[in-house]
Parts: sequence; C-alpha cells; structure tokens
Amino acid sequence: MTKELSAMLQACSYDGKALKVDAKAMTGSTEAEGTAAVGKIMRFTGLPQNFTVMESDVPNAAAIIVMGDDGIPKRVIAYNRQFMSDVAKATGTSDWPGTSILAHEIGHHLSGHTLMPGGSQPPIELEADKFSGFVLFKMGATLPDAEKAIATLIPEADGPTHPGRQKRLKAVQAGWLQSCEQQQADCGDDTVVAAAEPRAPIASQSAAPQPAAPTMARAPSPAPQAAAPETAAAQMPKIPGPLDIEMPSPNGGKVIGPAVIDQIPKLAADAVPSKFDRFVYDDVGVFDPAVREKLETIAYQFAAAANVEVVTVVTKDLQGRDPDQYALDFMHQMRVGKMDVGNGAVLVVASNDKKVGAALGPGLRVLFENDDSPKRRLNDFLKIVDGGGEPQRVSSTISGAAYRIMNQAKTQQWQIRYPTFAAYDAADRKIMEERSKATTPYDPAKDPVSNALLRLQATVISKSPDMNDSSLMVNEPRSRYVGPAMQVRTDDGRDIVLYVNHAVPQLMPLPLEEGKRYSFIARDTILRSGAPQLDLLSYDRLD
Repeated sequence: MTKELSAMLQACSYDGKALKVDAKAMTGSTEAEGTAAVGKIMRFTGLPQNFTVMESDVPNAAAIIVMGDDGIPKRVIAYNRQFMSDVAKATGTSDWPGTSILAHEIGHHLSGHTLMPGGSQPPIELEADKFSGFVLFKMGATLPDAEKAIATLIPEADGPTHPGRQKRLKAVQAGWLQSCEQQQADCGDDTVVAAAEPRAPIASQSAAPQPAAPTMARAPSPAPQAAAPETAAAQMPKIPGPLDIEMPSPNGGKVIGPAVIDQIPKLAADAVPSKFDRFVYDDVGVFDPAVREKLETIAYQFAAAANVEVVTVVTKDLQGRDPDQYALDFMHQMRVGKMDVGNGAVLVVASNDKKVGAALGPGLRVLFENDDSPKRRLNDFLKIVDGGGEPQRVSSTISGAAYRIMNQAKTQQWQIRYPTFAAYDAADRKIMEERSKATTPYDPAKDPVSNALLRLQATVISKSPDMNDSSLMVNEPRSRYVGPAMQVRTDDGRDIVLYVNHAVPQLMPLPLEEGKRYSFIARDTILRSGAPQLDLLSYDRLD
C-alpha cells in the first residue's frame, strides 16, 4: 500500500476537503455499529459490494481508492468513529444522518466514480447524494430523515468540488422521490415511508458470491474489490448458452406468482444520474416470474464475480427515443456499469412498438465490434411474440441476449492494473523484451499488459489528429469500429492515441476539450505501431 492515501490521488471526503491520511493508520475495527450500518445499506441497494470499510483518522467519511500490496488499486470507505458520534449529537438522532453519510460514500463506489485529487467533480457529488436519498427511502426514512445530515452539516455556498446545501438537498429529494415512485406509493407527503424490507428475491441475492463482505477488515491492506483471477472462475455463475433458450422454470414450469410490474423512471437530459437497484425492469409484465428471478440471480452473481453489470429493460414507452438511444440514456441516468471502466450493458425491448435496442459501455463495446448478436436475440423475441409464443419462452428469449453479453465479457479484466502510464509502459517494454528473447510461442493469456486497464494523465492535443501522421500511426479500422482517434500528450511529452467511443462523452459529467488536462482510464489494444494505442473508457478534468 502507498505510504499516504493522497499519493494515490483518489479520495472524496463528505465535506469536500482534500485528504492527507497515513494509510498505515487505517485499521480494522471491532465496532459492531459500523459493520451493521454498511451491511444494512447494502441489503437495500440490490447490488454486490465492491469496496472494503475501514476505520481511519479521516475528518469525517470518505470514498477512497488506494494501492493494494499487489499493485492493483482498491476501493475503500474510510470513516471516523468520533465524527459519526458527533453527527448524532449535532442532528439530535443516532441513525439516519450517519446512515445517509455512509450511503453517499457507498454511492461513489457502486457508481465507479474515479474520485480525483483535491476532491471531486460537483456532478458526481450530486449523484452520490441522489443515491443516498434513493436508498434511505427503501430503508424506511422520511424525506426529512434523509435530508438531516446535509441540512445540518453542509454550508449553503458552493465549494470547488462539492455543491452547496440547497443543490445537495434537491438531489437527495430527487432520489427519495424516485425510490418512492418506483414503489408506486403516495409520494406527495414527505413523511411517507417504505416498508423497510429489501426487494425480493432476497434468497437469490444472499446466495450470490460477494467479493467483499460488508465487514470491517482487520489488516491495513484492503481486501480485493472483486474476485481475484484465480477465484473468479469458481465464483462465476453458470450462464445459459444458445441451446438453453427455453430454460425450464426453477419450479418445474409452474408460475410462481404474478408478473412483477416496475415503475421505470422518466429519462431526462437534466436529471441527476443515480445507481440502479435491479437487473431487470419490466413495466409491461412480459417476464415469466420464474425466468425473471433466474435472470436477476445470474446477473447479480455475474456482477459480483466478473464486475460487469447487464440490465434488461422491457418498456411500453421509449419516451420519444430511438431504442438504442433510449438504452444509452438509461445507462447514463441509471449508472449501469462502473463509470470508470465502462463495464455496463443495457438491453431494451419496446413491446408495444415492436422495437429493440442495446447500449454497451465503452469497456464492452470492443467485444462486439463485428457482432450484433445481442440485438439479434432480442429480435428473436419479436418473432416469437408475433407467433403467439408462451410467456416462458418469450421472456427466456430476452434473457438469452443478456446471457450472450455475460458469456462474452467474463474473460475480460475489469480492474485498473496500472495506476500510471509510466507503470504500464515499463511493463509493456519488459514484455516486448522478453518476447524478443523467447524460444516458445507468445501466449497472450500470460501477458500482464494485454487488454489491461490503466490510468494516465495527459492533455488533449487534437480530437481529430492527422490520420497520415507516421509518428501516431492511427489505426483506421479501430477508429471505425471503436470510435474516432484522439491525440493526447503526457506531462513528459509522450504522444498517445486514444480511441473514443461515442458513448464515452455522453456518459461523463463533463465534455472533452482540446488544450485541457485530464486523467484518463483506458484499455491496452495490443497495437504496437507508432504512438501507444489505447481505447478510452472514462476521464476526469484535472484543471
């Protein structure tokens, strides 16, 4: 682990102040309250945990990314026990304010926020606040309960990284109302509460393998945020293949209950994004309950084991959008996949319009360069519906498209292996040198650089570089399939070509601009001509 968390660059404290914390001072805790609070929140998110919780001398609470002993960044929520006690005293209550603070930090990690130096971008702080309000309603909080911490602790004026009190209260309210409306409750009264029970099927979620249990770590080095490569295969759920399209029901073909009807949030360009809470949305009632439960279970287990999120949406209203654009807008507003590595997919069936669509995060897009099989499988659904197919076969066909993506994505790496371009470049040079001396055939599976994810800081030189520049050697087929090439330059003058899928800017809070400096997350492409060639997954502005 690094000597100081600040050396890892990534941290977001609850009040927006920059952190400088001795990593060795981060310890496990025997405190039952902190363990129980995080565990309870996670039960209501509907998502697997991708972080470790640790007690620390941070001023309040913070979502942090630190370097593990294995050289791979890890996600941590650090909290100050005394601060939590002080919050209870300041707000006059012992439960909801502290819960909302932890939920805010959990929202950062579940959404895959990159948490840049000096704090954060204001838009993602509002995302975390909205997530907090969303989860607290599900847990049984009134709107005043959900707002109490911000109303008491946050100043009115905007800060450089965190918005002011009223903006943050509005985001909490938006999340609380969205959660309330999804349960189709009477949301006009801010004292209405949910039943405070996690959404079914609980058995499916509790049975799924969890990469990081909601307990305090005992050692100062955080546990991995996802399954290690050697254990991932053992944790991976059995994903149905093409021949399993008509899957038997877990109950032998019997209907296990009425179809679940979801309230799908209204998509709006000005809406604050917030993390989704289920892997299947159906406001029509197309899904056979047994088939839906199986898909939800496998999607949850797959997200825990492979760190890839695949969400299926059946809707009667595309809200005036093309189905592919609807899928992309849904991915953005519901934060499907982790923002930093682009590992989400949204499949859409508009049953009334007889249209289908799909959106793949930037990290998944390259797997389907010349393959539209997910959408072909969704179109098979339309054929079956026209032929009067049985509900189980209809919904199983939709599920097949999701399983197709899972089967393709399960072999990819989804953790950032190299924290800097220099670390990636050194490893790449070492591998190239070893290959030049090797007497056995090259094995990409044993290459630690091949398809690896890395972080780099660089300035955008040109969003439309010269395709004939021999020093860059832009790969024209890749710019066609993945996205247009962009030239960036590191602080030490190294030119790099990034391929930018059209979805990347649409999924980020801020645009890409020439002359501006960013922290990029990218994937190795195995192209070794001219300047380094990488696929862009996400970015954060540094100045």
